[in-house]
Amino acid sequence: MGFKLKINHLIKLVSEASNGQDKFKEGTIGFNGYGFVFREFDYNSKDSFVIGDGSSKLCSIGAFRDLYERSLERLDSLEDLAEIVEYDRDSDLYFGGAIKTLVPDVEFGGYEDLYCVWMFVKTPQGKMFPTTFYHGKSGASVGAWSPDYRAFLFAEERTLPQDFESIVNFSPFNFTKIELEEFIEALKLALNKVPISDFEGVYEDDFGKELMRIKSSEPFVEPLEVEHEKINTWSYSIMGNDEAWDFSSDFVHIMLDYLTPEEDDKYPREIPKQLFKSLIERAYDRLIAYACEKKSRLAFMILGRSLMLHKCKITEELRQTILKYSDWDYEKDQLKDERDRKERKEFLNDFREKIKAYDGSKVVKVPFYTVTRVINEKREKGDTTPVNRQNIDYSIENSGSTLN
Repeated sequence: MGFKLKINHLIKLVSEASNGQDKFKEGTIGFNGYGFVFREFDYNSKDSFVIGDGSSKLCSIGAFRDLYERSLERLDSLEDLAEIVEYDRDSDLYFGGAIKTLVPDVEFGGYEDLYCVWMFVKTPQGKMFPTTFYHGKSGASVGAWSPDYRAFLFAEERTLPQDFESIVNFSPFNFTKIELEEFIEALKLALNKVPISDFEGVYEDDFGKELMRIKSSEPFVEPLEVEHEKINTWSYSIMGNDEAWDFSSDFVHIMLDYLTPEEDDKYPREIPKQLFKSLIERAYDRLIAYACEKKSRLAFMILGRSLMLHKCKITEELRQTILKYSDWDYEKDQLKDERDRKERKEFLNDFREKIKAYDGSKVVKVPFYTVTRVINEKREKGDTTPVNRQNIDYSIENSGSTLN
């Protein structure tokens, strides 16, 4: 918005809004004794007061609000649950148009986040607290800080500033069911008073991409074609890309081919972990042959990870091959971003040190970052940028395996 918030000014604005003084240009609205002040996240300024760390979802207020109850009401006539969700998606987009009016600088688009702002709230009873207001995988939603949010933080600078925290006298997680309904109703009716501004942003999730927008005050959702890459990288950990998971899955399928008929009958649903070591030992030569056939450095890294995870032998010949293909020299000129280079080198060094020291006497694990974990960690920080990172070329060219 171009000006710095001061705590006293924030209290003044939210109090005026709770008394019925809407100031759209200052991001303030109110309804029935509730006051709401909307602001964008500013990670470079203490005057933002709030970053997303430590917050969690309080409730949905739009398309997914009371979805279960609404589906029961229409159980006899409902052919597809999507009918209910699709019907309410327009209201979620109108909320986005209102947010664009209240916070003109807010950016739209991202992975499982169309937009995300924070708001300061004052109730008719004088309860004051911050929340987040965002459009995520559950549509338009409100997030907040639970009374014990500090227990989930690991760095002092990630807590709410002390001066700001001193004016917070309530957590909305302590609302009764009736109080929560009253809060949501007041918020929705307050937002309904705000003139709608046009916006557009690309919303992305595991099911694809959609262009979401308000144009000439009308909501539109347009599916977009997604170009799928062979390797989708979300972390520079050893398992931080799709191809790594494919290799890991392929290794497991090879191992399962070595189940005896008796074992297959005994474990029809799930193979116990203690049996995998025996399966790997039976399939050892074939696992190595598979890694050679794929002509991928990553295949050898994933094989090494699997062997250490199940306390299996690593021959000296295989150890040297894994070390050869996990050398930083193969990748140091690939990654352009300095942060990416630093992160990848640290993960590689950690992996290589574990391979060098491994003697099969105990289980050894490498850092494990699933795409869900990375997405959640980014969301907790209020980071709505895409999760995709630059891909790494793992192909082995003109340098065959040292194994026969």
